[in-house]
Amino acid sequence: MNIIQRNFFRLIRSGAFNTTEHIEPMSVYKWERLMQLTIMHQVVPYVYEGLQRCKNQFFLKQTDYQWREWLKLKQDAERMINDDEGDEFLRADHLTNPLLNRQLQNILDDEHSDTISRKLLLLILRIVRHILNEGMPVSQLVELGRFLQNEGDHVDKDVFRKWISKLKLSQMCQLEGEFLVLLFGFKKDDVFFLEDKQNKHIEEIAQELIDFTNTRSQDWYFSQDSDSIFVHNSNTTAMFSHVKRSARYFRYYPSESLTNFFASFVHSLSHIEE
Repeated sequence: MNIIQRNFFRLIRSGAFNTTEHIEPMSVYKWERLMQLTIMHQVVPYVYEGLQRCKNQFFLKQTDYQWREWLKLKQDAERMINDDEGDEFLRADHLTNPLLNRQLQNILDDEHSDTISRKLLLLILRIVRHILNEGMPVSQLVELGRFLQNEGDHVDKDVFRKWISKLKLSQMCQLEGEFLVLLFGFKKDDVFFLEDKQNKHIEEIAQELIDFTNTRSQDWYFSQDSDSIFVHNSNTTAMFSHVKRSARYFRYYPSESLTNFFASFVHSLSHIEE
């Protein structure tokens, strides 16, 4: 990671998980880039809280204008919480694979299952949907980490593991757990579904997902001019990145990755104007 990304995750850890972090010195330009990264990943409240916790550090230098901008961003983010419904395609209570989705609906419709365990499952699935379509889901990973800290002891772990097995989610759960360890300083014991085996490429995968967020799948769609029979792609680079990512993460969730790619393709066709 570069210095901007390192400080970015330090501030999130400090703001979201109350850790003690030491900020590296950066130029005004790099602080502006960090602000853009914060907005893009929708983690303004956590980074702002981290800034407040670290503001007396010698190397954390912000101008009065920058502090006013951070405060304005935080206030804007708080107002948008209830207004942001998100992309319907990325909803967590639905999988694109019909067989897996049927299993998921059976789990969610079971009135006797534990509410907290179901909530954890939806958090896991929400991250899966973003990994397959959007890149690194930083804000969702923070939510998962905070949920495990606050509610992890109340999850029915045996039932949860059965759900993970039914939905073929074991490898994706492992990946998400390793992200919590790598990016937010969690220990293995903090993530009960994390197994002993470790992916030796986890840092490379995390970096790839962070970089990919700049060319997300929602940035490519198809359109058609009113005076033409031809369909155009809005962003060929983003489309091919999505194709490569679908192949890359196929091994982590093969039963969902393939149907997800075709579903996202169909979803993009919805942008065509009749």
